[in-house]
Amino acid sequence: MRRIGIYGSSFDPITYSHLFTASAVASRKRLDKVIFTPCSSKRRDKVLQTEDQHRLNMLELALRECKTKTNRFGEPLFEISTVELNALPGETYTYDTMEHFRKQFPDDELFFIMGADLLEGLPNWGNAEKLVKNHRFIVMSREGYHIDDLIAAHPLLRNNDEQFLTMSKGISMGISSSYIRGEIRNGGDPSFLLPDVVLAYIYQNGLYTQEVVS
Repeated sequence: MRRIGIYGSSFDPITYSHLFTASAVASRKRLDKVIFTPCSSKRRDKVLQTEDQHRLNMLELALRECKTKTNRFGEPLFEISTVELNALPGETYTYDTMEHFRKQFPDDELFFIMGADLLEGLPNWGNAEKLVKNHRFIVMSREGYHIDDLIAAHPLLRNNDEQFLTMSKGISMGISSSYIRGEIRNGGDPSFLLPDVVLAYIYQNGLYTQEVVS
């Protein structure tokens, strides 16, 4: 039986913070695989700054640099799934994504990786009750968010608190995709904040020179 983490984000672009987070969670929670799952640009709750294919290409380039990172079976620790890229907003939710992976890995333990800042809104997600009752979560700390208090504040989370594994210390999320995009727009140098191959791809394709607003 493998322990698999599902790591969903926009990865717009992927940064060293994303990679460090995935590696640290895998190490501390003994995961055998972390599946990077980029979200679709069709989402109504988030304005993405570049096309799905560009984000996928950058993710592939970054993970290619991590190919020596393997699990206890000698397999690559990191993978990519495109299951959400064609998801229909309002019709496909995180619950459906997790059910997809449950069918793909029926004999393994699955965990949805999320930040503490998302806990407060979790009860309002689509099919939230089925998601929380039927799936497990790894919740990373965020400054200003108290995980135990957020779980205790809502009956759905409180009554299913065994579903949540927490990471209270040791994760730094100081490098944000939005900061990197701002550096690029303003002519700054975001070197050392993301893989060189990803930064080269951004420059070659003229990405993030203008901010996309809703």
